[in-house]
Amino acid sequence: MRAKSIVLTVLILAGCGSTPKPADPPRLKAALEAESDGAKRYERGDYIVATRRFEEAVRIYASIDDATGTSRNRLHLARTELARGQAEAALLALAGNAGDPTVDTLMLTAQAQLALDRLDAAQRSLAAAAGQCATPCPQLASLNLLRARAALAGGQAPEALAHAEAALKLLRDGNEANETANAWRLIASARLAASDAAGALPAAGAALDIDRRLALPEKIARDWLLIGDIRRKVGDGATAVAYRRALDVANAAGLAEIARAAALSLGATAPGQTAPR
Repeated sequence: MRAKSIVLTVLILAGCGSTPKPADPPRLKAALEAESDGAKRYERGDYIVATRRFEEAVRIYASIDDATGTSRNRLHLARTELARGQAEAALLALAGNAGDPTVDTLMLTAQAQLALDRLDAAQRSLAAAAGQCATPCPQLASLNLLRARAALAGGQAPEALAHAEAALKLLRDGNEANETANAWRLIASARLAASDAAGALPAAGAALDIDRRLALPEKIARDWLLIGDIRRKVGDGATAVAYRRALDVANAAGLAEIARAAALSLGATAPGQTAPR
């Protein structure tokens, strides 16, 4: 998950009116440029360079005592580290914001803790975030998705399903296809965990349809893995076909970890189910 999943705020600089805008001081200009370039790199998936640019922005904002800019770029940096799979580095980036635990800081902290299998700590972070998001807030759908992930990790399938369905309801009126796919995937996983494999299959299919439209190889491969798991539970003869699709997508996209998981699952299917390559 953009994990969050969560969307990076892109800095947009615009001027208006007939009077020229006064030039920004050099160090502020350098900080804004580093932040803007980091956002562009992040959107393109160039996470290594984005990390360096956000680190630079943090340093410059801190040097001019701009607490807001410093805190904002720590969040950018944490999101980027999570996208790179560096959960410990994300927590380190967020440590500087510990004195002002906003909803975004708490959610990113929980995402990193979940990635590190620190379930109890993640639950505490999510509870704190929920306390600040008690009334409808922009992060409520994403918060529900994280709470669904945490509940699923803790073996609480009914609670996971409730949070995922609440997130989906909030997302239906918006234009957030990525998060909507995440919600369907979590619904499918929760139903599977609750032994409702028949109900899980259409939800997984809905996630796959969205991820195909978004052209996201990693999520497409994970969707096929999930579909394979569901089909195996119901005794579907097309189980191996799903695992083969996951393996083919993962290999084509260079996703070694998912490819290994798909190959293991494919090897565990009955020989008579194995699909031709």
